[in-house]
Amino acid sequence: MTVRQARVYASRRGRKPDTFEPEVLELARVQHWLEDPSRRKLPPGAVLEAWNFFEDLARGLDAPHALPHQEEPHNSAYEKLFGGESAEWTPAEQRAVLELLAAGVALWNSCPVTLNPRSVKASGSR
Repeated sequence: MTVRQARVYASRRGRKPDTFEPEVLELARVQHWLEDPSRRKLPPGAVLEAWNFFEDLARGLDAPHALPHQEEPHNSAYEKLFGGESAEWTPAEQRAVLELLAAGVALWNSCPVTLNPRSVKASGSR
């Protein structure tokens, strides 16, 4: 469902939906940081959103093996990232984050893309 469809649905039922802005996943910022993490400023919000997205994507594709098994460095790095303390990552935590994000980007890039799906007729339709 799109945001517009949700608003129309709520309006037809005499309700006003909460005002919200659709979130945009900023993978380009994450990829830019991944290209040279030692020299570029970490975009913490984008990294946190990407991390969560990649976990959801892997589960949705039934491909949990596509991401590294998360162990203590991942857990502590995530907690620090969530708490706004990513500047305090240990080298092991940073390596874990880089490994997970690189695997997530690779998973995302492996997903098939359908261009303009509305222009493709359903099989059996005329």
